[in-house]
Amino acid sequence: MAVPGAASSLEVSVKRIDLEGWSRRDQYRYFSKMQCPYCSVTCEIDVSAARSFMKDSGIPSYVGMIYLVTKAANSVPELRLRIEGEAVYDHDVVHPSFTILSDGGQLYFCRTRYTDDPGAFIKHTREVMAQTKSAGECPLDSTGQDVLYLSCLPWVHFTSVSHPMNLNSPDAIPRIVWGRFEAKENKTVMAVNLQVHHGLADGLHISQFMQALGESCAAPDAGFAGLARSF
Repeated sequence: MAVPGAASSLEVSVKRIDLEGWSRRDQYRYFSKMQCPYCSVTCEIDVSAARSFMKDSGIPSYVGMIYLVTKAANSVPELRLRIEGEAVYDHDVVHPSFTILSDGGQLYFCRTRYTDDPGAFIKHTREVMAQTKSAGECPLDSTGQDVLYLSCLPWVHFTSVSHPMNLNSPDAIPRIVWGRFEAKENKTVMAVNLQVHHGLADGLHISQFMQALGESCAAPDAGFAGLARSF
């Protein structure tokens, strides 16, 4: 599903990791032997500036956060690694697979393509969401490996999240979920949870994602760099 008219500087390619020469070889093998090799961290992000920017720019907050979250995740190489069978692959770019609710309150899955052109991304993602809702039904199928699983809980401000997982086969797709905008000490914060496969990523890489997202939210002109106001 290509983004019409979107020119991205990210050239899509996939590279198989040489496990024997990989610096994470020992950590990968150690954690991969575990029945549940996942770790999860929740942080509060100050979204005061991003919220105001999205409102002033006419960007739906959910779509805007999908863009910023995906951008932050793509900036951390470890969050683009995936396990397929006995192999580990490095994707140049990964794309958001996210949840929406139908008008009847049913959970639907949407997938769009990431591009570093925020205007093209926002326009296309809104179209995909509308098409999915109008379809009347949505198969809850696997979306491939080059994705991030994203969701939002706009009704609550949470402190932790657990994710449904199939533990019978390797699953290294990061799960990211965020909560409602919450007023706190003269600012607006948002809870963000990231779950990763510990064989591929550590606390350092989770922290790098949170820092990148926090920086984009604190300086939304940079986070949404290249946005045309008339997108």
